Amino acid sequence: MTVTQAQLERALTVLDQVVASVNIGRGSMTASYGPRMGGGSQEHAPLPVDVDLIDKKVAAHRFLMDRALKVAMETNAPLTGRDPHSLTNYLFTRAAWIVSQLWADDFHRGLIAHADGMDAARDRLAPKVLLGPCTTTGCETELEGREGDAEVRCHVCGYEYSIIHLRHQRVTQALGYDGTPLRAAQAVRYLNSKGVNVTTKDVENWVKWGHLTATDTDDKGRRLFNLQDIYTRAARNNA
Repeated sequence: MTVTQAQLERALTVLDQVVASVNIGRGSMTASYGPRMGGGSQEHAPLPVDVDLIDKKVAAHRFLMDRALKVAMETNAPLTGRDPHSLTNYLFTRAAWIVSQLWADDFHRGLIAHADGMDAARDRLAPKVLLGPCTTTGCETELEGREGDAEVRCHVCGYEYSIIHLRHQRVTQALGYDGTPLRAAQAVRYLNSKGVNVTTKDVENWVKWGHLTATDTDDKGRRLFNLQDIYTRAARNNA
């Protein structure tokens, strides 16, 4: 079966998008550190570097470069750049010529294989963690989820939970908190009374850096926060 121009353009677009998404995650060789927290000297550890994912990205880059050089040589159209994005754009604009070549089908299959390979490496399953018991009446099955999941389903009763909701619920139970939004100072005093190390300056910094968002304001226009959000951020800072 001969690949069409539309199919080739689609495959090039997908590969370009996959490479772009890999570049902002574990497929970068540049360590990315979190901001300084709470005025202290500690920093978050760098995001992990995934060597397998980087190898697949490099292989895709070489594949694109090899084919783009072939096209440039045979059409006398110079390359517009040598990074993956420039190469996919270059090949995209010459898709009509490429599909007329004997190697077009192999090239199309190669694009799909490289995109699928990076996707598979990027989406490897993280280990499961315990999220607490199912709260459905008569069911106390321990719920398990993976990092990055938005929801988890009980494998016994089938009920679905938001993972964020489950985490907030566990914090609420552990701290004896009734869920009422609190001003920063109130939340800090409450958490300090429970042995949590956090200050109002921490809260101000997290808001400024976009790591914490107020849920409401009181009648005087003062910001109100969920205690769970401040606790979660403080726990990360003190880990």
